[in-house]
Formats: sequence, structure tokens, C-alpha cells
Amino acid sequence: MTVTEQVLLALEENKGRPVSGEELAEKLGCSRNAVWKAVKTLENEGYELEGIRNKGYILKTSADSLSAVYIKDKLKKAGFDIEIETYKTIDSTNSLLKRYAADGETRDLVAVAEEQTAGQGRRGRSFFSPKGSGLYLSFLLHPRVPVEKAARLTTVAAVAEALAIENVTGFETSIKWVNDIWMRGKKISGILTEAQTSIEMGTLDYCVVGIGINLTEPEGGFPEDIKDVAGAVYDREEKKENLKNDLAAELIGKFLSFYRTFPDSSYLEDYRKRCFCIGRDVTVITADHEMLGTAGPDRTHAHVLGVDEECHLHVRYNDGTEDFLSSGEISIKV
Repeated sequence: MTVTEQVLLALEENKGRPVSGEELAEKLGCSRNAVWKAVKTLENEGYELEGIRNKGYILKTSADSLSAVYIKDKLKKAGFDIEIETYKTIDSTNSLLKRYAADGETRDLVAVAEEQTAGQGRRGRSFFSPKGSGLYLSFLLHPRVPVEKAARLTTVAAVAEALAIENVTGFETSIKWVNDIWMRGKKISGILTEAQTSIEMGTLDYCVVGIGINLTEPEGGFPEDIKDVAGAVYDREEKKENLKNDLAAELIGKFLSFYRTFPDSSYLEDYRKRCFCIGRDVTVITADHEMLGTAGPDRTHAHVLGVDEECHLHVRYNDGTEDFLSSGEISIKV
């Protein structure tokens, strides 16, 4: 941990109270000049500090910049230990972790970014990931479970994210099966789970779970193709201080708490409570439907009965037959 990182943690822990350069130097085992340089570095990074004569430094406001050491410290206090990497800009957090896995990385770790230049969505779509308005993170995991259990990780991520947003912001969230988080009638987040499997063993080699969250509406608004459905956690004017770090830490902690007992179903009731498509009429969009075209029974329109123990969507089609959807998408009028 660098001196700058240690100074930031000490000031965060004493926020609102002046901490002298001498106290910081003694605590960190460095010179007062090193503390002064660290303070200047933090100011250049956007942290608002005040120096009070004969008293010390006060951290007035935190920059809305990602800090791996801040996130790790919060997780450590909550009883979690996982490697965290943070980036200002990256092509894709999912792509980065897949490259790590291909190179033989066996540790579980998390990559968090403020911007993605090639963000990925489901079904080959891109994920709009501009600078300054979002939080993008991915988990590299090595669960020792059968391949068919991997889909549950998407559900785990959805619940962890919903709970984290609610805990940090106080706002209510809802979930659109299988992987979208909604707020105030708009989609604020998507989740992409990708896995490498061992055909011989029938188990996962690794799994990457990626989450993208719109924290505020971007400068200039959302692109034309998503502006009718896309929303954000906050209005631009009301965003919470240090939001990225606090939300990242809370989300990672919630996910890891469920992952510790994966693949049990401790998260399922929280998922069902927030799944707003239950009891609604939906349009089913699946690979099978695309191949069937218009021939045969109507498998496009269905009524959602619930979510089963395997996180499949229980639906009843217009002809009265029932099915459990394990993949694909649904469309619903909100």
C-alpha cells in the first residue's frame, strides 16, 4: 500500500476531524514531507482537503474516483478478502478477466472500472459504458459446481446488486428476469455471465460475472437506441459522495456473502420479491422461438407464474401449457 493510499484511509477514518502531519507520519512510519506529498497527490486527484494551522488536515469531500485500497479496507472490515483491481478506463472488465483466466489465473478477483470502451451485453450486444456516469465491475470465479448450476450466479449477482443499491442509496429496486435491475420504471443495470467449461468433467473451469450500473444519466443523455428504457440511480444533481467506492464495496460484499454458500438458495426469496414480471403477461424471446418462427403452437406470449428453485422462469402459454425457461429473454410493458 502506498503512502498516498495510507494517508487517504487515515483521513477517511477521521473524516471531519483534523489529523496532523506528525500524527500521520508516526502512524505510517514515514516522513512529514512524504505525508505532505501524499496530500498534494490526493488534491490533484480531486479530493477536497483543508489544512488547518497547528491542527492538521481535514478531508472535506471524497473524489468520486475508484480506490482499490478503500474498497478492500471496507471489505476487510466486513470479513471479506479478495483481490481488487481498479481502472479509470478499460476495454471491458469481462474481457480483462477472461484474458487473465486464459493465462492461467486461478485466484478469484474483481476488476472495477469507471469507463469501458468496449463494454459487452447479452446476445452479442454492446453495453454503453461512458466515463463519469457509471460503475462497471466483473468477478473472476472458480466455483466447483456442475455446469448447469452456473446460471444461478447471474441470479446471485442480481440480488446482491439490488440489495447493495438499496443499502447505499435508500432507493427501492426491482428485477426483470433474468438479469436486469430496474428503478422507477427504467433499466439501470445489466449483468453478463460467461463461463469456460470442462466437457470431460462436466464442471466449470472458471466463470466471469460482469455488472454495469448507470449511476447518473451521462452528459448529453443516453443513446437513441436505449433512451426510452435506460435510467440511472441518481439524477445528476443529487449523486451521493464517494458513491462508486461505497457501492462497489457493498455490492462485492453482498455477492461474496451469497457466494460463500453457493449454490444454495438463500438469495432466492429476495430475488422473487423484486422480480416484477411475476403475475404479468410477457413476450418470450428465446433461441428456440427464433427457430420455430410462426409454425406450431404460440410460444411467444405467456403469463409468468413464478421463479423455481433453479431460477427458471415458470410460464403458462396461451394454450394452457406450462414451461420453465432457463435462458433467453422476456419483454414486458412497464
